[in-house]
Amino acid sequence: MDRSLFVLLLLSGILWSSSALSRPYHYINVRMSWPEAQSYCRERFTDLATVDSMDEVNRLVNIVDAGYSGSVWIGLKRGTQKRWGWSNGENTTSQYYNWASGQPNGDGDCVVIYYGVWHDMSCSYKQYFVCYENSGYILVQSAKNWTDAQSYCRQHYTDLPTIHNSEESNQINLILLSGYYIWIGLFLDSWEWSDKWSLFFRHWAAGQPSQSSGSGDCVGMSTTDSGKWAQYSCDLQQPFICYGDDKFIKKQIVRLKLSCYGKCTLNDPSLQMAILNEISEKLKSMGLESESKISWRKKDEEVFHLESNHSASSNNKCNQQ
Repeated sequence: MDRSLFVLLLLSGILWSSSALSRPYHYINVRMSWPEAQSYCRERFTDLATVDSMDEVNRLVNIVDAGYSGSVWIGLKRGTQKRWGWSNGENTTSQYYNWASGQPNGDGDCVVIYYGVWHDMSCSYKQYFVCYENSGYILVQSAKNWTDAQSYCRQHYTDLPTIHNSEESNQINLILLSGYYIWIGLFLDSWEWSDKWSLFFRHWAAGQPSQSSGSGDCVGMSTTDSGKWAQYSCDLQQPFICYGDDKFIKKQIVRLKLSCYGKCTLNDPSLQMAILNEISEKLKSMGLESESKISWRKKDEEVFHLESNHSASSNNKCNQQ
């Protein structure tokens, strides 16, 4: 029996998003300075990439072309003021503090606990530190600078601890060694996101950020060193990553009519995938593959719907019209 069916095909721009709640990231393989890259991202997308977690760092690393091994611009740049923030990204607005008398006194940009209270200290000093995970707090008796301690906690646990209240502070104090300075997750930050995002997640490479003058006011992400960040001159020409929906690529719904002769199972997922592959090859031959993502649009859990019945042959083939 001759069956003519309609199908809806969704064509949309590529979104580098793993879920609806994730930022769509876009790798732009064009070398630009940081200000030029910022302008490009704001014109076509939303802004240069903002990053909130290690999961997002990994996503950025994975979208960069495999043949490129340099660094890429992200949206972080040097700000005009310093602010206290936590390693996991939280800011300290209206949050708990437990400074010792006379602290912070400008000794450094990172924070230790010493006899139950907080002191600021140079981040380059090597101290024991505390990590956290779901099961609680872990004291690590291996002396590291603050950045290396942060990397260790993120690799083996979750992060350096954020302390929200006196109860959490007391829990940490129970595992500390008397007379030792112990790193926690609080640090003084002078960097800001291009889109003014307020969170403080940072993923600096060893020795970064540099305190020396002339070391650069813009931040690039390494594509080889686990996505670590470093500062560069903003005039450096390199590729970059934007985030946000592509303003120049619109979603388009295309109605596709197919004819089927005989007993045809067009709602078979394997057959639907084969049809999409054929369409994808056609787009590729037209130079459109990198600009489009195709998928079926379902109605009542099905892609294909019967339009009308006609006399037919017993041939079990589907022909695209």
